[in-house]
Amino acid sequence: MKPLAKSPLKLLSLVVLSLGSAKSFAAVSDGPYLVPGDRGQWVARWVDAGGRDAVARSQPVTVGKEFTVPAVGACPAFKVRVRKPEPVAPSEVRFPKQNPLFVLADTHGEYQILCEFLQKQRLIDSSLHWVFGRGHLVVTGDIFDRGPNQTEILWLFYQLEAEAKRAGGGLHLLLGNHEVMAMRGDTGYLNDKYKQTASALGVSAYAELFAPNTLLGQWLRSKPIVLKANSVVAMHGGLSKDVLASGLSLREINDTARAVLSQPGDSKTEMSEREKLVMGKLGPLWFRGYFAEQTDFPTASDEDVSHVLETFGVQTIAVGHTIVPTVTPLYAGKVLAVQVYPHRDKQSGAPVLEGAVLVDNVWQRARIDGSREPIYSVGK
Repeated sequence: MKPLAKSPLKLLSLVVLSLGSAKSFAAVSDGPYLVPGDRGQWVARWVDAGGRDAVARSQPVTVGKEFTVPAVGACPAFKVRVRKPEPVAPSEVRFPKQNPLFVLADTHGEYQILCEFLQKQRLIDSSLHWVFGRGHLVVTGDIFDRGPNQTEILWLFYQLEAEAKRAGGGLHLLLGNHEVMAMRGDTGYLNDKYKQTASALGVSAYAELFAPNTLLGQWLRSKPIVLKANSVVAMHGGLSKDVLASGLSLREINDTARAVLSQPGDSKTEMSEREKLVMGKLGPLWFRGYFAEQTDFPTASDEDVSHVLETFGVQTIAVGHTIVPTVTPLYAGKVLAVQVYPHRDKQSGAPVLEGAVLVDNVWQRARIDGSREPIYSVGK
């Protein structure tokens, strides 16, 4: 994967691109993607639906300025303020135990369902602003692929991250296997819309729009793949005994993942043994061994799970990645499976999504209708 060139772009332009059949491109509307300009500022690049042709436009954006992400269905338009490049996110965060901890798993481009969920659970208001106060939201990755609105989710979390920090809380985004695949050029699960976006914007691969020198590319590469938040260690997939046996700390695991993502190249780039362990089947992005029905993975024993808790000084392992019908405690509550896939019920059309929230040492199941149900208590 070659990074986007820093050659000058024609700013404030409106360019109609001839892209083939109207059926293929008439519905494309996407962006922005912030790429380097020629004078140290960003250039926001968009694709708009335009009859038989997709219309690409661009405009300069500087740090501290805002741009608007358009409305999608019932989700209103919202403004995003551009920030300076992000420092590397920590591998551990601590906050007062009385502040709630919310865990949300894979959203896979299902932006409208996500908006409704966050509003009903009173994390954001009707204008999509943070109202969770000093609460902390951990998102265990997989924003990318399958669904049609991953760009909007990325910008929403980017904006909410800043708003949460100002309120004394936090939004902590982790990378999942689909973020890594997308940034390394694997388009096997990418919604066709984004392949059309790449063509409309004149890049050879969608991954170029998330290269290390782009705003979203830099922001995503600042994120961890494992995070300790008070008494919880969260990740996308799980921690195998092989990773534990390596003796790697959480920071070393995260640094290894960042090293892979900062390298030029694609998903076929050769890795070191440590990188293969962290980024491979037994690493925290892919491991499914907490789920006995996943026969392609070695099943974790209760001793294996307890070893994770002891090693990192936590009480709960929170994971997404593997779909469950409802937020489910495993291993007597040592593992909490949170991935209730966002979708609409086939019969009623009602949206389905769940998360988990830890309040006063009690894990609660949080539903899209705004209700919460106690699941189990953890030690004080």
